[in-house]
Amino acid sequence: MKTNSEKIRSKKDYRKYFIILPIVFLLCGYILFFVCLTPILDPLISVYSLAFSNTNVNTIDESETNSIFDGNTAVHDGYINYDEFVFPSWGDIFGKVTVEGTEIDCPLIFGDDNSLLRRGAGLSFFSHIPGCGKGILVGGHNNTYFHTLPEAQVGSLVRVETNYGSFTYRIRETKLIDMNSADARGQYAEDLNGDREVLLLYTCYPINTMASTSLRYFVFCEKVSGPQVNLYE
Repeated sequence: MKTNSEKIRSKKDYRKYFIILPIVFLLCGYILFFVCLTPILDPLISVYSLAFSNTNVNTIDESETNSIFDGNTAVHDGYINYDEFVFPSWGDIFGKVTVEGTEIDCPLIFGDDNSLLRRGAGLSFFSHIPGCGKGILVGGHNNTYFHTLPEAQVGSLVRVETNYGSFTYRIRETKLIDMNSADARGQYAEDLNGDREVLLLYTCYPINTMASTSLRYFVFCEKVSGPQVNLYE
């Protein structure tokens, strides 16, 4: 038989669990709710931001993004040495991209995280800058700057104006790649890591989709003209 002290302690334990357990269950419920709905809510929030934000997606906020491109490309012939131009830093606008046959005419930014892609097309930090004779990887959001990328035709020209020169590329091929497939990277790695200058443009697909997707629409372009940048002297 329980003593009075044991009964009192038992009542205190009961009250403690009576308060704590509902709080634990409530927190677990919120976490589960958040995990389950995040994939649904994120695209809706993004679309809402794009539709109802007072910020024009084609307007660059200079207070948030540094620009070293003033529209004057100072076209060079032949080689450009590293000390002859200002190399972009992460987040810098250092040029613009236009694609023949589409509405694409947007700033080119060094870097491609989500905050930068809200302001223009982003050049991957892990690729090369135009003129280096290597693979160049540039991405843009499918519901803003690159929403007309699939309208680009093989043979059309892509122009990249930078703070150090003008470059022209011709579209060689378009390709839809599932990034979840085992050979996804192999479908563009040879161009990106090869010894010739190839420009790869890409965006999510389908265009204007509201849900997350593993599909990417790629446009492969060969260099037609533009100076050669020498980063090693």
